[in-house]
Amino acid sequence: MTTKQGSKMSGRQPTISVTQMALILVLGLMAPMLDTTMTNIGLNTILKDLDATVNTVQWVTTAYVLALGLAVPIAGWLVNQISGRLLMEISLIVFLLGSVMSGMATSLTWLLIGRIVQGAAAGIIVPLVTTLGIRAAGGQGLGQLMSVVGLPIVFAPILGPTIGGALIKFLDWHWLFYINIPLVLVALILDRVFLPPFKPTAGQHKPFDLVGFLLLVGLFSGLVVGVTEFSTDDVFGKFSVLLPVFIGLDALLGYIVYAFKRPQRALVPLKLFQTPNFSASTALLFLSGLLVNGAMFALPLFLQNIRGLSVINTGIYLIALGAGMLVTRTQAGKLTDQYGAKWVVIISLIFAVITTIPFAYFTKGTPTWLIIGMLFLMGLSRSGITIPVMSDSYTGIDHGLIAEATVATRMAQNIGGSVATAVLAAVIASYEGNNVATMAMLHTAYFHTFIWISVGTLIGLIPAFFLSSKRQEVA
Repeated sequence: MTTKQGSKMSGRQPTISVTQMALILVLGLMAPMLDTTMTNIGLNTILKDLDATVNTVQWVTTAYVLALGLAVPIAGWLVNQISGRLLMEISLIVFLLGSVMSGMATSLTWLLIGRIVQGAAAGIIVPLVTTLGIRAAGGQGLGQLMSVVGLPIVFAPILGPTIGGALIKFLDWHWLFYINIPLVLVALILDRVFLPPFKPTAGQHKPFDLVGFLLLVGLFSGLVVGVTEFSTDDVFGKFSVLLPVFIGLDALLGYIVYAFKRPQRALVPLKLFQTPNFSASTALLFLSGLLVNGAMFALPLFLQNIRGLSVINTGIYLIALGAGMLVTRTQAGKLTDQYGAKWVVIISLIFAVITTIPFAYFTKGTPTWLIIGMLFLMGLSRSGITIPVMSDSYTGIDHGLIAEATVATRMAQNIGGSVATAVLAAVIASYEGNNVATMAMLHTAYFHTFIWISVGTLIGLIPAFFLSSKRQEVA
């Protein structure tokens, strides 16, 4: 990760190492990642200020993730058509505009529009950072690279809730979005000064696959909208749930047939799934929605509604979660490079279940040290899942298919996150009822919420056994 790449990849940019290049790319990812955790911490405040319910305010998160997911396939195509640096800069500017729109919102409708713009830009930025990082590294040391690329995942739970809580306490929730302005401006300056152009990979120019994109849009939006509608009143058999779900499933079948007949045009080639560890990684990234997105949706609500914490104190509690992730981040990458992802992930999944179940039984009277300690232990397990799975998804993949592999894995992760958020919102709402919830009702709601998260994590053990047990480099 220390090979000098700048002089070879660009004409005038200062020569920097791959690690430094990855850190600059990651800075562009910080704003979208921090924005997600800061928004989660402010959901209760936004809910009250805009006179919304848990079911409606979840769209603040769901709309963002939905737009993000729909933009990911476009990112996979664009990175092979134009300069990667230019694409990053355009995406950061659009994200900046979405942040300003969200910050200026005075109604849930305008807030959702701003979040959609933010999500669309983030849908380009998130896979682009991974793709350009792997190109810069030449497929070497992927575990270590992912530990760098995964820094926002580590720092977001540490900084996001704390900064978000402080902004809400001393200013208001609108500043959850205004704070992105300086972050994006700094990222834009560093990108322009230090990054090489990242010219498109030779031979990868091809027409945009409109048919495949529309089918992927149908798949993603159908499943997300269906599950979100289900969360509204916890009834699966109604038309507003079944129609989008069936559209999503039909789109999936249609895409499989289409990609089989047109393999050269497909945005996500089916041959990617011929590699067992890629299929396993994709499945695990889908299920990680419960562990990552689901937990970050449920934990702030639990701490505020059950523990009665203020927004800023909730952020302070959640520092422990990010601190745990920070401790194991580097070791997770090294162990993956040395031994492969399989047993690192399996052990981490088991540990994740063990550290999640206690939250189903925690109450207002549970000692503070015990909750903070368990949050720290939960954080230890998360780096051992996300970093190895992301790096293993590229093991044995042809270098020319990196962008397509990123599209597939990010879509799986985003769909999983959206589904997890919607399902957990449904679980909470179904036990809270339509009237003012009693403390007993709240305890029941969050008991089932954390049990659902634990079961989803446990199911992840099945695909984990198909991950690589020895490291191979990208072909």
